[in-house]
Amino acid sequence: MSERDPLQELWVNQPSERFTMSIDDIRTRASKLRSIVRRRNFTEYAVGAVLIVVFGAVAFVAETPLAKLGCAFIAIGVAVVMWQLHVRTHAASDSDMSMADGWAQFYRQELVRQRDALSGIWRWYLGPLIPGMTLYWLSSGVKSAGSDSFLWGWATTVVGLAATVVVFAMVASANKVAAKALQAEIDELDAARGS
Repeated sequence: MSERDPLQELWVNQPSERFTMSIDDIRTRASKLRSIVRRRNFTEYAVGAVLIVVFGAVAFVAETPLAKLGCAFIAIGVAVVMWQLHVRTHAASDSDMSMADGWAQFYRQELVRQRDALSGIWRWYLGPLIPGMTLYWLSSGVKSAGSDSFLWGWATTVVGLAATVVVFAMVASANKVAAKALQAEIDELDAARGS
């Protein structure tokens, strides 16, 4: 005789329904992902263009050679990030969608590509900005060497570098969460496809 309560026994022995996802559901999700990626990338490109212009201009008017170099490296770093953003995370084109063997395979490939890009954010998104940001903040401390504002200059450097680390860590953390959400979507799709 079972020691389970009758309701628990009923719950355990109930037939389970297999999770499915229709082609229309997959097509809708793929189109939604494409729209999200397009909006995100457009925003990133617009902000990147402004940053390239601003830091490029500041590189010419900055007071010290180190600050000029830092701003130039930031502008170059942003350009590298924009190029990487296009290569790694561009939205699928209509021809990409039409060439796919099936909507499920296409959608899964897009999810994996976006997940991988978000997972590698330190290498391609934040990494190119580190040299310029470091040089820029160091320029405050170096500029203050041998002056009355020595402590203030190095305090600015330390606080600026710390703030940069915090912001970069927050960006990396947010992207890690987004990558996990994409992985959950991949797992859900795989379960629906019976993989």
